[in-house]
Amino acid sequence: MNKLFCLAGTLLFILGSLFLSGPANSMHEPFAWPYADLQVLRTQRVTQLENVLGRLEEKARAAATDKVIVSVLELSAFHAQAQRQGAVDGDFEVKISEMKESFRRYYMENYYLFYDILFIDTTGAVVHSLRGENDLKTTLTAGEAASSPLGACIRRHPKSEVFIDYHDYTPSSEPAAFLVEPILKQDQLLGWIALQCSVNKINALFAPTGEEYETMETLLVNEKGIMLTDSQFFGDSSVLRAHLNFSNVPSKFAQGQGRMEVTDYRGQECLTTFQVVNFKGTRWLVVAKVDKDEVVTREFALHERYYTQRLLQAMAKQSCPAMNPPAQRAKKTAVRVDMDEFYRAERSQGLRTFGISTCTGFLAVPPGEFAYLAHVSNKDQTYGGTETNLLDQILENIERFDVSRSGKRELSFLIVAPHLDGLEGSLDQILDRGYLLSQINVLSCPQARTGEIRYDCEGTVITWTGPDLKPLGAHNIEDAVNLGKLMETIIAQGPPE
Repeated sequence: MNKLFCLAGTLLFILGSLFLSGPANSMHEPFAWPYADLQVLRTQRVTQLENVLGRLEEKARAAATDKVIVSVLELSAFHAQAQRQGAVDGDFEVKISEMKESFRRYYMENYYLFYDILFIDTTGAVVHSLRGENDLKTTLTAGEAASSPLGACIRRHPKSEVFIDYHDYTPSSEPAAFLVEPILKQDQLLGWIALQCSVNKINALFAPTGEEYETMETLLVNEKGIMLTDSQFFGDSSVLRAHLNFSNVPSKFAQGQGRMEVTDYRGQECLTTFQVVNFKGTRWLVVAKVDKDEVVTREFALHERYYTQRLLQAMAKQSCPAMNPPAQRAKKTAVRVDMDEFYRAERSQGLRTFGISTCTGFLAVPPGEFAYLAHVSNKDQTYGGTETNLLDQILENIERFDVSRSGKRELSFLIVAPHLDGLEGSLDQILDRGYLLSQINVLSCPQARTGEIRYDCEGTVITWTGPDLKPLGAHNIEDAVNLGKLMETIIAQGPPE
């Protein structure tokens, strides 16, 4: 009997595994798994952020009652006053120098979590700082400094801890936040310390750490939607420079926690999960996100055989898009591409191939004013042949000479043929190189005998010829079926009954 129960349990486990690893859309949740991945990542980042904030708060409170800190502020304030009155002798300066050096070591041992500590007397003057930047000896309550976030805080003479959110801090030439602590001695206010929090510590928490998806990232933003961490898609820092699509921000803060499909700051459709984090009256939003195009392509790759058949079936059912009359284009010389050839040419030169029948036309358009055009015969590896491998050569050239790794997502591909015979092989080669279904467009016309592709300054036009060798009409690249969008439709339909 026990063996039967064990066997039943094993079978249930196997069946469950098959179900869980099957095509998407179980329980009408087509993106349940990527959302789950995003939620895990978001939870990790929130936990890490709260841990760092907790350490900052704990250290700041400890500093407010640290006798060494109190003594440094008291002595520095006295020294600053003596300097203003011109009453400082050489021995006193020696003692001040010794105090500064001693405190620097003490800071390294106890408060290195902070970028700097500003010691501010009751007049608002910065009487000491570890870094010695140009905020030293500044009076925060006067002049331009008075309108800064730190100056505005000190002008209010806070009697309890205050957090100042990240902002451009000119003396450090980088964004900074501050924890401001009043310093008391025998209930008398001596001044304040402003513990400077570098954005780098927070930024490091949100750096990519080998996430499963290439476009998956986490961001921290303020209530204005301005980024407090770097985007992995920008070479330069995006901290306080870039912002989310603001139409998404208020609703996320109002909701507090959840998930949402949005158009992101790059104009990409994304799946996101988010959570509001509160810290001492300041609210931030932790966002974990991934491009929907990558999720769709990943789903296809996980169940390639199943989805390839569904894509081919869906393409076969699609009627040929309505055609325009054959274009009357100005006679221009264009680079002619014959069967089993490919060429790269500038848009001003133009590219042209004709007689596409049992073969396939392939156009790759990288960013810029040029393209690659190939006329792929049924002897090519795309069709399972061995004589040529034009797509692989084109993709290799593009990646070696024309685009960077980050620029790959800006390419678009057009596959043209009266039939769908070479589509599966083309997909294999393109997707194996890390491109997405959303980058691939297909134009097929079963009633045509042949097709012609022309690429030049006037755009890309595909002209079809019927069995009677008379022109059928023409398509533009916009008439092509985008495989990413088609795949989204298939995922939404769910597995067949």
